[in-house]
Amino acid sequence: MGWIRQRATVWVIETALEKNAPTLITTSGERAEKNDVYAVYLIDQAGVARLVVNDINDTEISGKWSLNGKEFTEPRSIPLSELSQYRLYIQHYFRGWAFYTQGIWQFVRNRFTRYPHWKVKIDDILQARFNRKELTRRDRMKVLAHILAATIEKRSYETAETDLLTRFYSARWVHRPDKEELMTYYRLLLESLKASGDLADGRHGFKLNPQALNTIADFEQEDRRHRDNYKTQRGIFWLTIVLMFVGAIQAGAAAYEAWWPKPEAQKAQVQNADGP
Repeated sequence: MGWIRQRATVWVIETALEKNAPTLITTSGERAEKNDVYAVYLIDQAGVARLVVNDINDTEISGKWSLNGKEFTEPRSIPLSELSQYRLYIQHYFRGWAFYTQGIWQFVRNRFTRYPHWKVKIDDILQARFNRKELTRRDRMKVLAHILAATIEKRSYETAETDLLTRFYSARWVHRPDKEELMTYYRLLLESLKASGDLADGRHGFKLNPQALNTIADFEQEDRRHRDNYKTQRGIFWLTIVLMFVGAIQAGAAAYEAWWPKPEAQKAQVQNADGP
């Protein structure tokens, strides 16, 4: 059983090294969209990455060794007979994405189902739909109310235009063709709130000023007054309609009385015309 597992592990390493990743991997931009490479690591029993694999032959695996699991600098080879002491950890950089697998079977599953390909394809479709969607821009008070709620939840909360965009529209905004316009709008909006004294400069962005509570309270009071006035005006409008309708009915009844006399009145007029 151990021999079968070793042969399977060797096959996975050999397959991944057919598209071995370079030392420096571009993970964003147009160049990242062309990625289809693998970085193969061996992890020890403590869960620390020790060797980034660069080559394999019939007797050993070679690559760069790490003392801390982060920096791989020391050239080293490991006999295949010691392969069972490590676990495979493979990063697949594919069209701007990074897919991670541990062990043999996750790698085999991704390879034969083409999971990364379909994952990226479906996401491209969803992104295209999102790009066609018109995004409603939040006004000053909605943004300020959001910052207030976030600050109440986390007192040290700070924000910037990129943070607001992600919270309002999800991370998909980054791939929209109008992302620069969106960033400019929310940057100007934050600067406007800072100029009015509702926000202040923080260490990593903008933070809430206590004055914002008064601004929001005044806005809510004015908004309630506006809604009350609207309801009053609407009530007056419908009352006027009802009075006009009643007046029209009364005018119609009076006209009917004038132009269409009752039968008794018509009979009296006939008798008067015939004489005694």
